[in-house]
Amino acid sequence: MKCLVVLAAVCFLIVPSQLYGQQISPNPNPAGNTITVDTSGAYNESDFFLNNGTIDITNDGELDNYETLTNNNVLTNDGLLNNWKFLTNYGTMNNNYGSKIENRATGNLFNDGTIAIAGTLVNSGTWNNSGLLINSGMLTNVGTLTNERSGTLTNNGTMDTTYAYFVNNGLLNGSGHIIGSYTDHGITKPGNSSGVMTIDGDYFKRAGSKEIELGGLFDGDGYNSLTEFDWIDVTGNVELAGLLNVELIDGFELHRGNWFEILRVGGTLTGQYDGLGEGDLVGHFGGQDLFITYGGGDGNDVALFTNAVPEPTTVLIWSMLAGLGMTVRRRR
Repeated sequence: MKCLVVLAAVCFLIVPSQLYGQQISPNPNPAGNTITVDTSGAYNESDFFLNNGTIDITNDGELDNYETLTNNNVLTNDGLLNNWKFLTNYGTMNNNYGSKIENRATGNLFNDGTIAIAGTLVNSGTWNNSGLLINSGMLTNVGTLTNERSGTLTNNGTMDTTYAYFVNNGLLNGSGHIIGSYTDHGITKPGNSSGVMTIDGDYFKRAGSKEIELGGLFDGDGYNSLTEFDWIDVTGNVELAGLLNVELIDGFELHRGNWFEILRVGGTLTGQYDGLGEGDLVGHFGGQDLFITYGGGDGNDVALFTNAVPEPTTVLIWSMLAGLGMTVRRRR
């Protein structure tokens, strides 16, 4: 059995085994040691519990943190981890498929390392991400979730923030699904290369930038994973601001008549990207000019386009008019 013993005001770890429904004493877990919790009821009411080794929460176990738990190495959750007060991660936290981490209403979760979610993470308290947060599972936010300026949130799963506050000050990327409103002061980059970001709610772009990669003309035709360029699908209203940065990828070249709907809006569209009015030049790419319109799609989508090649009939009409003009001049 694991026993955590305080001796002469110095904390030592006795031979690691299993914790069965007992309190974790205040103790630094030295590097190289492993704590395995595979039954319910282990809890931390210590002033601190510092993990410099590895905490493995396996099977259907449960760990309740009522004070301070700091991870500087690896914490792997295969069961249930409840945080009621302070959970700080500077290392790696893996929330595996089928498992759950719950940051309770009284909890404060700070990440300056890496948190990978394949199972379920529920935030009812305060969560500040300054590191790398990768969600390929289900992230439910009913508290306050802030992706700080130095933070990266890669969402390839589902993030539900319908009844809560979510703001991005750093980088948000991925091809996942955001349910609820999204306020963006940072960088939004759909996909992991080319991809589609879906926002089932309103999108408020306040500052920062949106990064768009163009690698082809195909939008996926209903299969978002097949898209060859980045775009965002918003079911609600959109307020635009910030910069728009466009890059060509995968050797793609622009040609006359190209069209890319990079933002599809189900509600109303207000605002514009900084310095880009209707029909303005976005950039010059390999001999082709790329322009922007805020009246694409059904009239309120944002699209990028190159100059179209004149239709043959148009060319013929202009040729006839030019010839007529020449004839008139000769008669004079």
